[in-house]
Amino acid sequence: MKLRLSFLLLWVFIAAIAQDWQAPPEAKHLKNPYGVPDAIAVAQGRKIFGKLCAACHGIDGKGDPVMRKSLNPPPADLTSAKVQNQTDGEIFWKITHGKGMMASYANVLTEQERWQVVAYIRSLGNKEKSEGIETKKTEKLTYGLQLPAFPFIYAVNEPTTTFLPEKQWALVIQHRFGPVRADEGLWRNFLGLDLASNIRFSFAFRLMRGLQAEIGRTRYGKYYDFSLKYRLFSPSAKFPFSIVLYHNTAFTSEKTPAYPEGTLFADGRPFAYDFVHRLIYHTQVFAGGRLSRRLSGEIGLGFTWRNLAPLAEKNAYVSIPFVLQYKTGMMSHLLLEGVWVNRKRTMPLAIAYEISSSGKHVFQITLGNSQEILPGNILTNNTFRPGREGLALGFNLIRYF
Repeated sequence: MKLRLSFLLLWVFIAAIAQDWQAPPEAKHLKNPYGVPDAIAVAQGRKIFGKLCAACHGIDGKGDPVMRKSLNPPPADLTSAKVQNQTDGEIFWKITHGKGMMASYANVLTEQERWQVVAYIRSLGNKEKSEGIETKKTEKLTYGLQLPAFPFIYAVNEPTTTFLPEKQWALVIQHRFGPVRADEGLWRNFLGLDLASNIRFSFAFRLMRGLQAEIGRTRYGKYYDFSLKYRLFSPSAKFPFSIVLYHNTAFTSEKTPAYPEGTLFADGRPFAYDFVHRLIYHTQVFAGGRLSRRLSGEIGLGFTWRNLAPLAEKNAYVSIPFVLQYKTGMMSHLLLEGVWVNRKRTMPLAIAYEISSSGKHVFQITLGNSQEILPGNILTNNTFRPGREGLALGFNLIRYF
């Protein structure tokens, strides 16, 4: 009983310290370059705040209702006298250094951008001087404009409407273990970890605002791939969804397959394995956005073309991918991903649980009916039947730099 009481007192003490977060004395004297209230700085700060801070603090600064219940200590009410009585320098210092669940933005935002956020926070406690900038009731209707629908550039296998932040690049690792059924093979093969697995490494780069490139290498088929993602439409008050165009070209570097002598093309021509036969193309357009404070989704229309296909199969396929994401906590989500494609024995489905940190790192545990990773391969191969082949565990790791 004494031990439990000691832990309780320690927890209360830590919580009390967390609530009374003080900046060092020298922070009080940091000079705000904007000096007097600056409408442009406030407007820019509001945009940044909406993307990075509103998830916890709410766009009005009073704290998101869900986060206030789930976090201890809860996000600070930025409109309160306790915050507004601090100097600009103290607020700037806290944004820069962070503490506990409050991330440091020293490497995320420039110094100018942090001061702009300070300007917006200051405007929250000075409504009469920030007319036209303060939060209105209509903000509830455009919540999706303030935060990206998805925190990272991938759901499970599907790309999302989210783009890399400015001046950042990403490392993406996607790993799929062997399929296992719910029988003794589940533990004999250690959840599939003992079986042959597929893995893809890729690097994503932001070329310009609304344009992102990615290069990757996949184990199965020894594929090298290149993709581009371009934002066609940004969300607005009338249509709070992003529309994105995505294209991926994949090239297999496997040795030339051994075909029997006398093999013919479907039109009767003698078969010859050329460079173009190694290529698979996939293009899709999709729309995504926030459906509520916790739920996000996207849906699209895709077209896949492979230059070489078995005689009994098609070269071209049409697909409809969809993604649903449910926010389970401040830094965790549950994802469901699927694709309808006009090919028999192919219906890719996957679920994932992801945990992220500071908006720069995410780890996902995945479970799906395919080991393939590239869209052109997922949509042109049979998916596993749970009762026969089983399902494949896996993980994704995404890191922004």
